[in-house]
Amino acid sequence: MRGTHIRHRRGVVAALIAALLVTGVTVVIVGVLGMRDDDAPAAPAATTADGRRPWQVTLEVAASSGYVVTAAITDGDRQTLTVQNLALGGKPDGTYGGEVTAFPPGTLDESQFGAVEQGDEFRYLENFAFAGHAAGETAPWRTPAVGRRDPSGTWIVVYADSARADGRIARADLLRLAQAVTLGSPRDLRLPLRLGIAPPESLRLTYVRSPDHRIDRRPAAVGFSTGSRAPSGAAVYPGPPGGLSVALLTAARDASWPGRRATLTGKTEIAKLPAWYEPNGRLTVETEHCIVTVESHLPRKELDALIENLVIGDCADPESWIPPLS
Repeated sequence: MRGTHIRHRRGVVAALIAALLVTGVTVVIVGVLGMRDDDAPAAPAATTADGRRPWQVTLEVAASSGYVVTAAITDGDRQTLTVQNLALGGKPDGTYGGEVTAFPPGTLDESQFGAVEQGDEFRYLENFAFAGHAAGETAPWRTPAVGRRDPSGTWIVVYADSARADGRIARADLLRLAQAVTLGSPRDLRLPLRLGIAPPESLRLTYVRSPDHRIDRRPAAVGFSTGSRAPSGAAVYPGPPGGLSVALLTAARDASWPGRRATLTGKTEIAKLPAWYEPNGRLTVETEHCIVTVESHLPRKELDALIENLVIGDCADPESWIPPLS
C-alpha cells in the first residue's frame, strides 16, 4: 500500500550498509540495491491517533525507578511495555515487574475506573477487565491494575501477567511502577530488519514487537494488516495479535536451530538464501545471523518479494538494530 514506506535511494541504502558494517555487523541485502536512482520515494507511513509512526512508542519508564523495559510493542493505536524490576529477586536482571499499556482517548471503557477525583491521580482496581488474557483470546480476563488518565486524555494502565508474576506483585508494586511511567516524545522501536519495499497493496504496518534480548528472548516481529484492524484488547502479547495478513518474526540462530531446521519441509531458495515454504502459510528463511519466519496466506510471489527486499542484520546483536521503516 502506498504511504506506508519511503523507498530507499541507492545512496541512502549504501549509507545504512556502511553504518552497519562499521559496527562489525554482517547484513544481508537483497534486491534493494537494484532500485533505480530516479525512483520516486513513497509517501511517509501514516501516523496513529496520538501522532506516532507505527513503529514508535511514547510510553517511558524513569531510568531511576529501578525498572527496565524488556519489550516494547505497538499494536495500532495501542502501545505496551513489559518491564523487569531490578530491585527484586537478588538477581542482576531482577524479576518480572509488570505490564504498562496506553489507551488513546476513546479506546478504553473509562467507567471501570469511575470519575477520577481531583488530587486522586492513580486509581487502583482489584478487577480490571481485559477482553482476554493473551492476544488472540476472547474470554474476559481480570486482574488488579492501577490506572491514570494523562492530561492528553490517554489512559495509562499498569498491571501484571499472573502467569509470570506468581503472586509476587502487590498493590504497592503496581503503584510504584505507575508513578515511574510517563508519556514522552515518540521514539523508534528497533529490529534486526528493514523493509525495502512497501507491503502488498491495501496493507500497512500495524504491529511491532521490539524485545531487549539481554532478558527477553522472544522474537522481534512486525505485522501488516488492513488499516481497519482494531488493536488487541487482551492484556499481554506472547505472540502477534489476530487479524494480521503478514507477520515477520526474527530469531537468532542458536543451539536449537539445527533441530528445528531438520523438521522443516518444502525446501526452496530465495535470493540465494536457504528457505522452506510450508503449505500452512509459513515461510522460513535462514541467514548467517538470523532466522526469519513469515506467517501469511498471501501468494508466494508476494512473500518472496518481501524477503528479496529486506535488509537483515544480526538478530543476536540488538545494538545493531534499526527501525523497520523510515
